[in-house]
Amino acid sequence: MDRVLLEAVRARAVKEGRGEAEVIEDGVKRYLAGRRRDLTEIFDGIEHHQREQGVEPLSEGEAMKLGVEEQHAWRRERREQCGREAGDGRYRRL
Repeated sequence: MDRVLLEAVRARAVKEGRGEAEVIEDGVKRYLAGRRRDLTEIFDGIEHHQREQGVEPLSEGEAMKLGVEEQHAWRRERREQCGREAGDGRYRRL
């Protein structure tokens, strides 16, 4: 195995608290399966990482509130940008 690749495997094993053989086996299984991770696996991985770091996931209500706040902020920025582009202080619809 390439030295750089082996170092990456070792680093991943230490980071995840697993053995090197386990990391290699997991990688080979994924390669042979020939599939990409689905969204459930991705989100589960994010949640697992957050819990390892001591970050609790948002409740459904908190997530909804954050999403709405971000949407309003994006709309404000967009209105300001469109107003600057128009040059006359009026907003134009996109």
